[in-house]
This record gives sequence, C-alpha cells and structure tokens, in this order.
Amino acid sequence: MEMYPIILILIQFLKDVYNVFDSRDIGALDMLIHTYSESDVDALAQYVKGLSDDYEAVKNSLIYGEISNGPMEGVNSRIKAIHRRSSGRAGIFLLNAYMVLPG
Repeated sequence: MEMYPIILILIQFLKDVYNVFDSRDIGALDMLIHTYSESDVDALAQYVKGLSDDYEAVKNSLIYGEISNGPMEGVNSRIKAIHRRSSGRAGIFLLNAYMVLPG
C-alpha cells in the first residue's frame, strides 16, 4: 500500500460506488459526484463526469431499478441470431419458418 497509495483511493471509490447503486440513494449519487469530480486520479474524475453528464438517466436507473429492457433485448438478440443463421440466402420464407418454429 505504501508503494501504491492510489490503491486506497480506488478501494474507497469502489465502496462509494457500490453504496450508491446498492442503496439506490440519489443523495449518495450527488455526494459521489461532488466528492470525486475534482479527484487527482483522472480516470475517477472522468467516470464521475460521465455520471453527471448522464445524470437524469443514472438517477432514473436508481429510482426505477425494477424496470428492465431485458425482455426486449432478448427478442432483439433472437432476431439477430436468426438473421445470422439464415445469412440472407433463403429469403423471407426461411426467415418466416425460423420465426414460427420454436428453438
């Protein structure tokens, strides 16, 4: 630790970030942004700047954590996999068969 003092800073930063996302506390998010926005570690300051640039999205993800776009992403992934499997060579009929048949 004496040789690399940045490790202590990184450990504390990770604890603070986990606290924000585990507690889903907007006040903790504001405190995280305020604390690390002027950090000497450029990567931490840049990360926090990204959080503040997307503040509304981050805040909404904390407030509405139970809402997920996972089901829609699953549908998109299935469509892309079917498209790759058909390689565009068989046209709409094979694509339709892939969509109708399970698996």
